[in-house]
Amino acid sequence: MKENKKTEEMKREEKLKKKIKDLKKESRPYIAYKKLILTAAKSEYDPRDVVDSLKFVSMHIEKKNWEMVDRVGGTSGDLMARGACPKCKINLVGKDLRPREFTLPCLIKGCTFMEAAQQENGRKKSNSIC
Repeated sequence: MKENKKTEEMKREEKLKKKIKDLKKESRPYIAYKKLILTAAKSEYDPRDVVDSLKFVSMHIEKKNWEMVDRVGGTSGDLMARGACPKCKINLVGKDLRPREFTLPCLIKGCTFMEAAQQENGRKKSNSIC
């Protein structure tokens, strides 16, 4: 009899865990929109840029691309981010997807943006010597 009660309790507990998991999955888009709205409200960017960011993130919410949603609209999100470096995960901004100047150098070996920045700095130094 006791074993029967334990198995019933375990089944009930498993059902509740599954239900909680399903509810968390279902609520994720709503939580993402809430964070996005709070991030946009705190933003000091131009209103047009904020609207573009809202559209960008809503597209990623529909696609369930949660990494990009958190990167742009998360609690400490960057509304201007449109991608991430595959090597060092620095936010990439603009249509040409480049990191901001103040984020470089990242000092991660193999980062294409760091190598490009070092080459550019080498050209600037050689031009200033002449």
